Amino acid sequence: MMHRSRSIVRREMKPGDPDAVVDSRLRVFGTTGLRAVDASIFPRIPGFFIVTPVHMISEKASDVILEDARRG
Repeated sequence: MMHRSRSIVRREMKPGDPDAVVDSRLRVFGTTGLRAVDASIFPRIPGFFIVTPVHMISEKASDVILEDARRG
């Protein structure tokens, strides 16, 4: 018999939420140059197969990071 256990800590991105730890550009509050790009920023875990939403947020993050780098 195999046992699997997963810990999930969510500190999502929600406008106006005092417990949120990232802004809409995935920047972690209280730091410089750090972004969170994983499932911990999701307000709800989106179903069983989480890889696809994580890939989607990573694609969005790459766009945001490149855009911010171009702006300076």
